[in-house]
Amino acid sequence: MLMEGLKMDDLMEAEGLRESDVWGIGEIEEIKPILPMELSAEVPGMDRAMVCGDPFRLGEILDYQQGFDNPYGASGTCGLTSVSNICKMAGMDVTEPEVVEYAMENDQCIKDDPKYHGGGTTIGNDLAVLSHYGIEAHCEFSDTADGERLAEAIEGGHGVILGVNSGILQDREWKVENAEGEVVSNHAVCLTGTVRDPDTGELAGFYLCDSSSQRPDGGKIFITLDQLDECYTNVKESFAIITDDPIRG
Repeated sequence: MLMEGLKMDDLMEAEGLRESDVWGIGEIEEIKPILPMELSAEVPGMDRAMVCGDPFRLGEILDYQQGFDNPYGASGTCGLTSVSNICKMAGMDVTEPEVVEYAMENDQCIKDDPKYHGGGTTIGNDLAVLSHYGIEAHCEFSDTADGERLAEAIEGGHGVILGVNSGILQDREWKVENAEGEVVSNHAVCLTGTVRDPDTGELAGFYLCDSSSQRPDGGKIFITLDQLDECYTNVKESFAIITDDPIRG
């Protein structure tokens, strides 16, 4: 969902995006599945589920504690931590401190607030940093990247960073609205897997790595489609960064 009353040009400028960075409905093509599905009894609320993307293993590998170990004292690094996690999913040994250092030295993040907002990024920043590590990607806003499109990308081996509202995702009321009282995208997470009904194939939800959840299972959090709608689909300025090519499989 785009912000009501805000022109696309204004949003593109605010996020540092070029026209070629944003793909709409008419520019996307079907992504064929390449990752295997596995039957699982570990998905909350489901006796049996088909899981794709190996999110349980990834949950032990990916970084789900942003901002504690970079040398700048920057803690607003959800986007850069997600970039690091995409690199890890692509088989590279790239850490959050390394990504933060590159972004700081190349003006690809907030530098003048070294604490809470330090290391914060625009969509354009995240795309540029991904490109530095050899991963080309683009942005699809949530009116294009709906649940099935996100699932298609993950099952096709593509990396996905999702722009969500952290207050809704984490059930923290104080983080839901911004200073203007609006519910907007204010956090980035990395999608790691899909969950489908084993009998019908119907999409049931996603696994994600949330680097600011402060949960022991922060690397492998399951959300239902209803929860996705609440924290992503129905949130202003919500977006998906999707790699142009598969990074897995």
